[in-house]
Amino acid sequence: MIRAATKADVNWMVELSHQKRLAYSKAQPNFWKMAKNSDEIQKKYFEKELKNDDVIALVYEEKQGFIIGKLVTPPEVYDAGLTLMIDDFCVKSEDLWMTIGKKLLDECEKKAKNIGAKKKKVQQILIVCGDHDMQKFSLLETINMKVASRWYTRKTT
Repeated sequence: MIRAATKADVNWMVELSHQKRLAYSKAQPNFWKMAKNSDEIQKKYFEKELKNDDVIALVYEEKQGFIIGKLVTPPEVYDAGLTLMIDDFCVKSEDLWMTIGKKLLDECEKKAKNIGAKKKKVQQILIVCGDHDMQKFSLLETINMKVASRWYTRKTT
């Protein structure tokens, strides 16, 4: 049910990502405002990421969800170790976070440990989640993830 993402998946991944960005833009119109060509930009970005050896891109069959994790090293001022950073992580509907979302996350973490073993041990996972995204937030809390930072925004006049 979970497999590596391919270029053939990119279009539906972009569609799912668009729906997430749309919902996020409604919750926070200033910060999450989509560019007019956001889908085109996202498509090029996803296609590039699929070629990166430090990227784990997985899809759940039947276009139910996807996850993209990247192994990164934090800035030198931090000693947090190799990090699995997950920004692009979508499921088709909110009620799928605890099932499909959890399975995608588990598999991504498993693959990161295998890739990381060739470099260094993965020390932490970092997942981006909008403050309003309660179902995703609930999943993250159930797996003992903690909020590390909050960003505050307002439109300037």
